[in-house]
Formats: sequence, C-alpha cells, structure tokens
Amino acid sequence: MDGLKQWWQEASTRDQLAVLALAFCALLYALFNYVLAPVQDMADHQELRVEAQQAALGRVSALAAQWKSRKTSSDFANVSANVERSVQASFAKHGVRPSGFDASGRSGIRVRFDSVEYNKMLAWLYELEIDQGLKMKDINIASSSDVGRVSASVLIQKN
Repeated sequence: MDGLKQWWQEASTRDQLAVLALAFCALLYALFNYVLAPVQDMADHQELRVEAQQAALGRVSALAAQWKSRKTSSDFANVSANVERSVQASFAKHGVRPSGFDASGRSGIRVRFDSVEYNKMLAWLYELEIDQGLKMKDINIASSSDVGRVSASVLIQKN
C-alpha cells in the first residue's frame, strides 16, 4: 500500500487524471452491469408476467360470459330439468357404479361410491358439471387401499 501511495505522489498530474478517469469508467461499468442491468431485466420479466396475467384474465372473462349465457339458455333448463335421470344416464357412459343413490331434497341426489377409479369419477363429475350444468354441492373423497381408486360421496343439485 505504501508503494501505491508513493507512486501516486510521484506521478504526474496527467497520470493521476488518467487513473481517476479509468476508475470512474470502471465504477460506471460496474454500476451498469451489477445494478442497472439486473433491475431492467426484472422490470422486463414483470412486464411479461403482467401481459400473461392480462391474457389469462381475458380468457377467463370470455369463459365467464359464455357460462352466463349458457346458464340462462333454454338448453340449460332442459338438461338440468331432471337431475336423477341425468345422473343415472351418466353412470354407464363413464363406467362407474355407485354403491348408494338417494334423493336429497327437492332438486338433488346423493351418490356414494365404495370403490371407484379416481380418473373415471373425475370425468363423470366433469361431464355432470360442465356438460350438463349440474352443481356439485358437497364432495367427500377418501383414498382406498387399491391404487388409483377412491371412496366418495357427492351431493348433486340443479344450479
């Protein structure tokens, strides 16, 4: 360190100015590469995330509008007019057999499965809710000792 001090004191003013200019340029380079560039990259990344979120919101809004219009259409009323008949017809289509099937109030039924394939049950629930417009009011699912199978109880009602 003493050698550096001695060199600085013995150096000409022009050399001192050159070293200071070089140090200033190195400082600017480090500031840009280690502070400003990462901040700009984070801002660009956040901008992309916001655009993706806005696109997702647009898709959800469009689907919500479709669902609302479908919900008020006469086709929806016809499909959900008889919950029991709709549910019974869907069992064979998806290859599921309930262990219990009970009326539950004015517009709903409770369906119980002792052991059903999980994927088949999900496909069955999807069809009832999305395609037929029925509402799953209460779903209880418990794992089974068999891999890929569950026990379930579902309360299905009109929307």
